[in-house]
Order: sequence, then C-alpha cells, then structure tokens
Amino acid sequence: MPAKQKPKSAAKKSSGGSLADKSKKSGIPLSILKQVQKRGNAAYLSSGSRNVPMAAWSMGRVNSFISGSGGARKADADLWKKAKAAKAKKA
Repeated sequence: MPAKQKPKSAAKKSSGGSLADKSKKSGIPLSILKQVQKRGNAAYLSSGSRNVPMAAWSMGRVNSFISGSGGARKADADLWKKAKAAKAKKA
C-alpha cells in the first residue's frame, strides 16, 4: 500500500508560510523580503556549512530580519532602513 502524501499547501503552512504571507503579517514589502532571501541564498553558498538546506538557511534569515533576533538586521541594515520607511508610510 503506497504511503499517503501531504498536500502541498499543508507543507507550506508547516514551514512557517510563504514570503507573501510573512510580508502581509509583518508589514514589510515583499520586494524587500525577496532581497533578504536572495542574500540568504548567497550567504549559504559562500559559507562552508552544508548542515541545512539552502531554503531553510535563507528562510531563517528572513525570519531573523522580521523578528529582529539574530544578526540579519545588522547584515541587511540598508534593507532594514527601507523596510522601516515603508512601514511608517503604511501607518
């Protein structure tokens, strides 16, 4: 008997949601989160660590950028300035 597979939508929700969802919840523009993710991919490729998948590494950087914990805001300070300005415009 073949094993049941999870629907794709369930897999996305279990990993914390998509960038669009994170953008909507945080108020940070999607374009900025995509840039943070792209930088996370580049950081993964330039580091020696291969203990986690690249997608997990870059999404961790996005999550760190949104929450303020970790070093992503410091590493992406130029993007954080843009994000703060965009959030201030919305308010």
